[in-house]
Amino acid sequence: MHTQMPSHTTPPLSEFPEINAFLARLGLGELTSPDSIRGRKGRNPHWSGVTDSGRKVFVKRLDAPAELSAARIRQSLAFDRLLRSHPHLGLSSPRCLGADVDGRLLVFELVEEARTAAELTNEGELTEDLAYELGVTVGRLHELPVTTLRGDPAPTPLLPSLELLEGLPAPMFEAASAAELQMWSLVQDDSGLLEAVRGLLTREQLATPVAAHCDLRLDQFLVSQGKVFLTDLEEFRAGDPARDLGGVVGDVLHRAVLDAAALEPAGEGDDATARSRMVSQVAEGIRSARPVIAAFRLGYRTARADAGTAVETSRVVAFAGWHLLDRLLAGAGNAARLSALGRAAAGIGRKALLSPGAFVPTLGLGEAPA
Repeated sequence: MHTQMPSHTTPPLSEFPEINAFLARLGLGELTSPDSIRGRKGRNPHWSGVTDSGRKVFVKRLDAPAELSAARIRQSLAFDRLLRSHPHLGLSSPRCLGADVDGRLLVFELVEEARTAAELTNEGELTEDLAYELGVTVGRLHELPVTTLRGDPAPTPLLPSLELLEGLPAPMFEAASAAELQMWSLVQDDSGLLEAVRGLLTREQLATPVAAHCDLRLDQFLVSQGKVFLTDLEEFRAGDPARDLGGVVGDVLHRAVLDAAALEPAGEGDDATARSRMVSQVAEGIRSARPVIAAFRLGYRTARADAGTAVETSRVVAFAGWHLLDRLLAGAGNAARLSALGRAAAGIGRKALLSPGAFVPTLGLGEAPA
């Protein structure tokens, strides 16, 4: 798969003097050599490099209101403590070196020569073997003891949200792009979709909880020298395993559909021809994703072979379906209108939400329920 995702500009570290001040307080030195510093501005800007004392660090600054940032830092630290107390599970994640709640900063050991699973997917390197290892990684996460997380004050994941699906708050409405408003209008006027989301959230609350990431996509896996590391645990809590599994399955599917379209652009033609080509592209994307998803599922089941609990596959499919809708919404932030391909992929997501059982064998997740 070779789909090109949007690049991000690098924010100058000089704009955040509190970062080097915090690194110095931790005794790690400071990031002073421009040649060694790498930065990226995503949802949360982050930097990596070698300090003047020789420590290799990764620094993230949470771009959220103070109260929410504090909660996310708390969850990240809770995961790090739990992980370090259960090394026998074999789950790998960059070690947290420090946190500054007031500064909204997290510092981790740098994983060298690492690429995300999303980057590997873009470069056509998400093999079935790697997908299997991603599944093993998620399985090991879900094997962490959940008892210490029950009663966790962590906020519920924002999306999917019935409140937002039924109506946007005024500040959110005023800040939305034209494409975002178009997307929200589509889903808010869809009574079948609203009912499906309501049912999914109800089933999620009834699910047996595990130690869950709750914001899992291919971006959250680092791969270095064949080893997989799990990252970005700010939403960590006791949660539904299907949310994590569906996030990965949905991300694989979304990227595969975009990739299929990139390899064979729709081109010119009448509306009927364009629709036919779009259907073909979506179908090809699903076919190419199926063996990768099946390998991911096998890795997960291998890691949790002795768990004695099963994850309801239809919930996994429904969360994967939501992911396709979520990706369309995420891509609408700076757009004037929704893309035809994005709407086609979201249409598949809607169908998966409304009839998840029908998609179980199609996605390589097992046989359809009787």
